[in-house]
Amino acid sequence: MKFGQSKKSKESDPESKPELLKLKKRELLEIMLRQGEEIDALRKEIEDLKTELAAKEQELENHQFEIKKFGSIAEASLQVTDVFQEAEKAAKIYLDNLRRRYG
Repeated sequence: MKFGQSKKSKESDPESKPELLKLKKRELLEIMLRQGEEIDALRKEIEDLKTELAAKEQELENHQFEIKKFGSIAEASLQVTDVFQEAEKAAKIYLDNLRRRYG
């Protein structure tokens, strides 16, 4: 059931045209008030969705920037691999120097 829908059948719905004609002024105003509240709630929901959409669009832009920055996931992976290879080489040289000096 969607927001604002009732479980009542159309025939028992006081908002059907023949039923509206039978209602008193106060009852009509109450219906209008409920509809106004429903409209306000829907407007707020729309604004919330617009805010969420703007945040998701910004997040997407950030991700696209990151992808452009690295060119591709494969390129980023190669860059990380290169860093680890250089670190491994440096560690090997350090250990070799320690072995020569103290070994």
